Amino acid sequence: MTAPATGFDAELSAVITTPTVRRAVRRSLYWAVAIAGLLVLGAITIALNGATREAQRWGADETAPPGSRAVVEVLRDAGVEVVVTGRLDDTLAALEEPGTTLFVGDVRGILDEEQWPRLLGTADHLVIAEPSQPALDALRIDALTAAPLTESRDGVELVADCTLPAAERAGSIRATGIGYSTLDGEVCFDAGETGAGLVRLEVDGRQVTVLGAGSVLQNGEITRAGNAALALGLLGEHATLVWYQPTPADLTAPTVAELTPDWVNPIAWLAVLVGLATAFWRGRRFGPVVVENLPVVVKTTETMEGRARLYAREGSRLRALDALRVGTLRRIADGLALGRGAGVDDIIAAVAGIATERDTAALRALLVDLEPRTDRELVELSDRLLELEALIARRVGLDDARSATDTAPTGRMDA
Repeated sequence: MTAPATGFDAELSAVITTPTVRRAVRRSLYWAVAIAGLLVLGAITIALNGATREAQRWGADETAPPGSRAVVEVLRDAGVEVVVTGRLDDTLAALEEPGTTLFVGDVRGILDEEQWPRLLGTADHLVIAEPSQPALDALRIDALTAAPLTESRDGVELVADCTLPAAERAGSIRATGIGYSTLDGEVCFDAGETGAGLVRLEVDGRQVTVLGAGSVLQNGEITRAGNAALALGLLGEHATLVWYQPTPADLTAPTVAELTPDWVNPIAWLAVLVGLATAFWRGRRFGPVVVENLPVVVKTTETMEGRARLYAREGSRLRALDALRVGTLRRIADGLALGRGAGVDDIIAAVAGIATERDTAALRALLVDLEPRTDRELVELSDRLLELEALIARRVGLDDARSATDTAPTGRMDA
């Protein structure tokens, strides 16, 4: 069990530890400030993203003008059960009961040609808001996209002019969107060359409505003309309404094999074979086990050079200088016969008493306080430590010589 350090050793440990603690505190403070800055930046980014988030069009819970929460809440108040879904599988599961209306608003064009047909025949009435031509082709519906329904920023005024009950109750609408044309279905809110705002078709005995005037469902447009009557009439025909807006969860991501070019696999196998051959060729081969008698004696110079290389590699100039200072202080203390209980201040005072041309502050700066910033400063401080040690050795040697001369006995030769 090692006894606790006292006196000179304890003070030297404190002197060496203090700069290390300072460096550790400074380093910790730097990382703390950096982490705090990143957290603040992240909070600002989240706040800005939240502030600039684009409102979801036809969002069932969206209260902004592009959303459709007003229609959804009115339908719920009227006794219609509204089920909001964001995945195709959940939507199909919600359509197992008869007497349902399915609304699909694929704003971001997520559904592909294999997913669209799965929606046919699942509901008594399928309402699709502003579908793209690829979506219509995937559904094999006899409808074509014509042109945008726009005359001004406020939309275009369209008259029903059809026998569809919901359209007749609305009378007229003011909306924007996409016009559609068809040969087999019923056309409502016809805008001429730009197409119609609504097309009703029958597919496999089920009603399918292509709603081109999609703005009639939005919070900001619902109160215009007969928009509300048309929206509530189309979506409130049955007791249950499934409101489906595809999300990225419905995306069919390509596999790694589909994304990988044909030439990658041969090149990869060739690289593996070359790597194995290179490892076998250049790999280190272990020789026979070397038996060495213990204990092993390591030369002091080897230890010193090893530590020096470690300090140089890590750039630990202060640690290297502290090691030199400890050796210098120990040798000075032994040379001045101060004993193990002497502290650093005692050694500095004793040195100042011998080297009178050097004051205590300069000695303390050399032996304790100065920190080298470059390798050149480290070498200069090391040289100054050697000079101080040599000076003390010379002074102590001269004093010992004078003391020996002064105390030598003077004899007399008898005849």
